[in-house]
Amino acid sequence: MKNTAFKLLLALLFISLAACRNTPSATSGVAVESKWSSVRPTVVYVVRHAEKDTLDPANKDPDLTEQGMARGEALKQFLANEQVNGLFATKYIRTQNTLKPLAEVHNLQVNQYKADNFNGLKEQVLQQFRGGTVVVAGHSNTLLPILEAFGVSRPIQKISETEYSYIFKLIVSPDNTAVVEVDYYGEK
Repeated sequence: MKNTAFKLLLALLFISLAACRNTPSATSGVAVESKWSSVRPTVVYVVRHAEKDTLDPANKDPDLTEQGMARGEALKQFLANEQVNGLFATKYIRTQNTLKPLAEVHNLQVNQYKADNFNGLKEQVLQQFRGGTVVVAGHSNTLLPILEAFGVSRPIQKISETEYSYIFKLIVSPDNTAVVEVDYYGEK
């Protein structure tokens, strides 16, 4: 009897494994929530765009300065040991170019999000990249609301217009509770 039960259990195990192998993936045209494990936490790095060119005050979409481009490279170095799965930036050149070195090294496209849609950004990140690692570039007045949308309290009160070195690491557990770590990258 034990031998028969063992054989039955073993057969069910093999059938289960075969079924898992044949589960539709994102490449088969069937929508799946994420390519990454829903058991692992989702890691979201949130940074402000790097230093922007302020020589023309009328320019509403300035590019990065040389110092800003260097900060983008510093971000790539800071995250060198991370397997980055997704990148998000607003429509502005400065946020997109802050992530450009990461996009190139990880061969990723930068996803665009609306600068004031914090909950929409959270939903998009957790829907598409749950269990993965994502980097979000925002603005001095949007970083802290982004953190709050993920359910954490502001670790600092304000980010000044001259502050570019903060990097916030959100760790979002599978049950959507989150914690935040604060660090710095590049030149202060």
